[in-house]
Amino acid sequence: MSATTRRILGFAAIFGALYFALAALWSDTLSHWVIDEGTVRPAAWLARLITGDSSIVAAGSQLRAPDGAVNVLYGCEGTDVLMLLLSAILAAPASWRRRLAGLLLGTVVVFALNQARVLALFYALRKQPDWFGPVHGLIGPVVVVVAVSAFFLAWLQLPESPAPANGTSA
Repeated sequence: MSATTRRILGFAAIFGALYFALAALWSDTLSHWVIDEGTVRPAAWLARLITGDSSIVAAGSQLRAPDGAVNVLYGCEGTDVLMLLLSAILAAPASWRRRLAGLLLGTVVVFALNQARVLALFYALRKQPDWFGPVHGLIGPVVVVVAVSAFFLAWLQLPESPAPANGTSA
């Protein structure tokens, strides 16, 4: 077996173990908090900011307006994609400093993409209801997965930054 094959298999084994560990640690309590407080509440705030429509509210797992509501369920809050990205970054050959930067920036990227997806679904349902199905089932997930994959590939290409020297001054 070649060194490249061993590296790929090692990455795949670590990635798989990390992903399954993260998925196993995920709980209903944490899921409800991420959905209600980490997804729906910011989406309602963004929707009000963008449109100026004060009737848009967060009600638990629902993003509501007088003319329609979207219920954000488990799997719609972006944690599945986040777990994939975190597992990939942790399994990748990189310094811990670089991994930490990737984890932090990647979390922001996933959150922002998922907020855009939730808002797109909300407005599709309200303005073009026939678009909701394709945006929900195909377009939104594909865009998020492709964008997060592109982020990971770009992160892999970044050069390692040298560690700061101790005891030096500028």
